[in-house]
Amino acid sequence: MNTHLPSPDPRRYDVVRLVQELATASLRFTDRAGAARGLHRSDLNALQALARAREDGQAGLSARQLAEALSLSPSATTTLLDRLERAGHVTRGLDAKDRRRITVSMTDAAGSEAQAMFGPLAAALLEMMSEFDEEEVEVIARFLRAASDIIDEAGR
Repeated sequence: MNTHLPSPDPRRYDVVRLVQELATASLRFTDRAGAARGLHRSDLNALQALARAREDGQAGLSARQLAEALSLSPSATTTLLDRLERAGHVTRGLDAKDRRRITVSMTDAAGSEAQAMFGPLAAALLEMMSEFDEEEVEVIARFLRAASDIIDEAGR
């Protein structure tokens, strides 16, 4: 990455650098947490997508939806799902609304494992955020949503 971009305001450039450091720290944490449980980063990304679908009220995702969410080829997605299914982290079943469609869902055991991995980190982040008032939290959330959108768009 080119770290020699001119910046009219060094404070703003520092924020960009801090976002990069946050992303790197997050990847290191994910890699360590996954490795301790025999999971690859792509496994954890898939489980996160399935957890988010569950939070949004969906029973699961199709393999195609998961492939798109993870930017994986169909064959790589099949390999990933086979590995997660063998490990007991996902199940495949017929969609309740469209019986022709196969839906992939995260198991309760995988949800408990995710809570064990990421719950303490979430608690520490929530505690850290208690130092910020509601207005500041909203600004941080707005910034992080916009930054995520820009990063996603840049990767396409």
